[in-house]
Formats: sequence, structure tokens, C-alpha cells
Amino acid sequence: MTMKLRKNKSNLQQVADLVQFAFEKKNDLTKDENFLSRYQHSDGYGIVENNKLQSYIMVNNFKARIYRKRTKIAGIGYVSSSQEARGKSNIGKLMQEVFNDLHEQGIPVANLAPFSEAFYRRYGFENTIWQKEYSFSAKALKGIKIPEGGRVLEGTWDDLRVQNGAAQIYEVPMHHTNERNTINRSYWWWNRLNTYYPDRKLMVFYDHVGLPASYMFLSNKKDRVEVPEMFSISSEGYQGLLSYLHVNYSEEKQIVITMPEESKLEYFFSEAQLLHIKIHTYMMSRIIDVAKVLRAMKLLTDGKITIEVFGDEHCPWNNGKWSLVKKGKTYSIETTTATPDFSGTINSWTKVLLGNLTLNDAINLGEIKFNSKSNTQFVKGRVSFYDYF
Repeated sequence: MTMKLRKNKSNLQQVADLVQFAFEKKNDLTKDENFLSRYQHSDGYGIVENNKLQSYIMVNNFKARIYRKRTKIAGIGYVSSSQEARGKSNIGKLMQEVFNDLHEQGIPVANLAPFSEAFYRRYGFENTIWQKEYSFSAKALKGIKIPEGGRVLEGTWDDLRVQNGAAQIYEVPMHHTNERNTINRSYWWWNRLNTYYPDRKLMVFYDHVGLPASYMFLSNKKDRVEVPEMFSISSEGYQGLLSYLHVNYSEEKQIVITMPEESKLEYFFSEAQLLHIKIHTYMMSRIIDVAKVLRAMKLLTDGKITIEVFGDEHCPWNNGKWSLVKKGKTYSIETTTATPDFSGTINSWTKVLLGNLTLNDAINLGEIKFNSKSNTQFVKGRVSFYDYF
């Protein structure tokens, strides 16, 4: 029986046991504060046979920014099945239950970290969030410009001096309309990140007038320094953090900085040839309600764009034609029977609307069919922060 699970002691124990088996966890999850914090802020979907939980999906709902709209995004995780349930298509049944429920709740997008891209692609998920990783020895920082008058405060998330500075900086892009698929972290999620990564330090750079301009999380490992998150609202902010790394680590120390795909951090280095740069996949997305996503989109110019979605078996309400019209700062959307400018599957539209693929690239790759001479294009935004479910 497929069902939305109640939160009680018995279900918690069964969920913990199943997740522990599926993900080879060694600790007791019923006493794990990181697991429990996420569990307590989640909806659980399961298949129960003979009073035993056979398969399970956890869904957390997050506040988010999709271009012009503040909305919610579902984070899917802990997708798991018992040994005897594997091969019975249980996950497909649960996914359908999740999609139906999210649609009823008005949540337009779901994100997950895939164990297999091909597996989740069958359910309409596509790669949309990528990361750019910079690896280099600290000698590459030689020549970094040191801002005058600025300073770096060191601490942890528990230290209110640096917490307040980082939180102020984090909120800046949340008030812009160029974030295409970015979570706006709640306080409980910030705290979970702190307990999940207890070795991380938090550094905040304050500029020459005393305002927070950038922050980074940093873990000093035996063989390298890891910076899993760095964000700045100015070039001075980036220079301040990079100069901190330059001053505090020997030239032989290896440094790895993870940034958004759109990052241009390499331009701060005098010898960019010393950097090893790679881009890799991170999260997949599934459009639950394409009409809501379209209402959040931005167009480059005034005009109208009509799109068609077809072949969405799991969220059939997405199939159809929509016209998005921009006139100045005003947007409107309506269903239509007109010939669409562009046609594609929900997978293809996910890459265009939530991912890094432009319409022109999608057409050239055969993802989207071009039916007219419309020159209107969607704005391609960014994902400034990364969260893992």
C-alpha cells in the first residue's frame, strides 16, 4: 500500500532502519541529530506490506527563488527500498504519489541528487545544477590584490559575529530576479549544515567601510584546504578572501574551491594556467507544474513566446500550449490553441527553463523543435548557492 506516512515512534524506527540499510549507515539514525532535523521537517512517502515499510522517499519543502517569483521547491532524498522490494517498481509508484501531492500543494519544482541520472530521467528529471571546481596550489595566489582597509573575521556558524555577516550577504541575491533554481535557506537548514560539517570554519570579509562583502566556508584537511562555498557581492570581496588564503597557507598547500557554474573566479589570478578547472553535474530537477514555472520566467525583450509540452506521462497537466507575454515589467500567461513557437518534452523544457541550456542551444541539439521565427528568448539566470538533499 502506497501512503503518506504519519510521524510516530514506530514509523521513525522503520524509516531509520530502511535508510540505514539502503545507504549503509553505521550509526543509529533515531539518535542522529542531522537525520532527525531533516526528518522532522519532511513528508515521508512509503509502501507498506504486512506492516513493514518496504520502500521510502523523504521530501523536504524549501523556500526558493525562481527568477521573478518566490516559491517553494521540494527536495527529494533518502530514496530507498528493502532487499525484497527491489525490482518491484516501488520507487516509480512512490514518485507518482509525490508528484501528485506536490501538484496539489502548488509546489512547481522538485530537486534531487541522483545515484543514476538515467534512472531519474525516466521520471522527468534532468541535470539543471552544475558546479565549477577550482583546484590549485597556494602558489597560484601569488599576485592576488589585497584590498586596502578590509579585514576578515574568522569563526563558525555558532559565532554571531560572522553568522550575521554571512546571512546578510546570502540574502542579497534572494532579492534579485536572476536566480533560476536557488533555495532560500531556513534557519533550521543552516543549523543542520553546521552540525553536518562540524569541521568547517566561516570567514567573512568586511570591506574598507566596514560592511560585509563576502564569506566562505573552509575546511582545513591534512592534504588540502576545501572551500565548498564562497560568495561575494563585489570584486573587493573575492580579493579579500583569496588574499586570506594566500597569507594563511604555504605555497605547497592544495586548495579546492567550489563555485557556481557561472563563476569567473579565474580572472582574479595572475597565472590562470596554474588552475585546474572542471565543471560537473550536481543536482537534477523535475518540473511539477510548467505553468507556474513559466509565470516566474523572464524574457530578454518585450514580446510573446508560445511553447508546447508533450509526452509528460507522470504529470499530464503539463501537456499543452502556453503563451508568455512581456510588456515592460508586466508579464501574463495563458493557455492557447495557437501554433507554438517551440515544442519539446518536459525533460527538454526542464533543461531550458531551470538549467543552463539556451533555446538556441536546445534547438541546435535537437532538444526543442523550432516552429516559427520568434526571436524572444528566456533570460538565463544563475544558481548562486548549492544545497544537497
